[in-house]
Amino acid sequence: MSHLPAGAGHDKEAAARAGALAGLLDVAICVAAVCASNSAVLLADALKTFLEFVAMLLAWLALRRISRGASRNFEYGIGKLENLSGLLVGALMILCLLIILGNAIRNFVKPAHVSGAGLWIGIADQLIYFGINTVLCRRSRRAAARENSPALAAQGRLLFTRAVANAFILVALVLSMGLARFGWAVYVDPCASLLIGGSILLAALGTFSSSVYDLLDRTLEEQDQLLILRELAQHFNDYEDLHGIRSRRAGSRVYIEIFLEFAPQQTVAEVQRTINHLSERLQAQLPDSHVSIALADRPPA
Repeated sequence: MSHLPAGAGHDKEAAARAGALAGLLDVAICVAAVCASNSAVLLADALKTFLEFVAMLLAWLALRRISRGASRNFEYGIGKLENLSGLLVGALMILCLLIILGNAIRNFVKPAHVSGAGLWIGIADQLIYFGINTVLCRRSRRAAARENSPALAAQGRLLFTRAVANAFILVALVLSMGLARFGWAVYVDPCASLLIGGSILLAALGTFSSSVYDLLDRTLEEQDQLLILRELAQHFNDYEDLHGIRSRRAGSRVYIEIFLEFAPQQTVAEVQRTINHLSERLQAQLPDSHVSIALADRPPA
């Protein structure tokens, strides 16, 4: 598995910590807006923001453990921990979805126009975070294009989704307040909250499916197995014999063990050079992989 330099790991941890702290501030503002209003869409937004904060907090804690060397002692366990964290977030998503659904039904049964100072807090919050998420999205996309980074590209997509959600909630609040003179306007707020609930449901289904699937250990795909064999074939003259290959995928990580026999006349430096070269080649072609090459003895005659 390729390891990032210590500085890069700490930079990612600092970025994750800053994201978690910013998410906590956003949660506090959203809760204040909900307490000072009777808006279903603000309640849905507060729950959605809380879920995002929990996800960022778990990401920060995982990076914190990895940066302190946990991944070196628990190569198999860290992947499981990440997937279990995903299942926890998925369970929270379902709970939040039930709260949103129950509140929306209550507003449909007993409709009322939205009111309270919390509406203005919510509008200000959506405007501020729409601007912040838009700026950060542009920065992430430029950085992703410059560095060809899938992680930064994914972050840019997430920030774009947040900015769209901010704009949607802002429009819903403005419509609910601006159209208050019409009787049917009482249904704008609960309908908007159901749409937010629908987005949480889709995210929850994706989280459960990916996390449960990744918790199951499985063999490598055929194309990856062929890639390993091709690399070994290209370096056939560098070792004496191949005694076996073990490989498995645990979550998003790939673990490969190769048992090679080397000629007795080869020096330790030559053997180590071959092991390092093979490991680097395979880890470069198999993302998030850990390659271990062990020395095998010649079987007795």
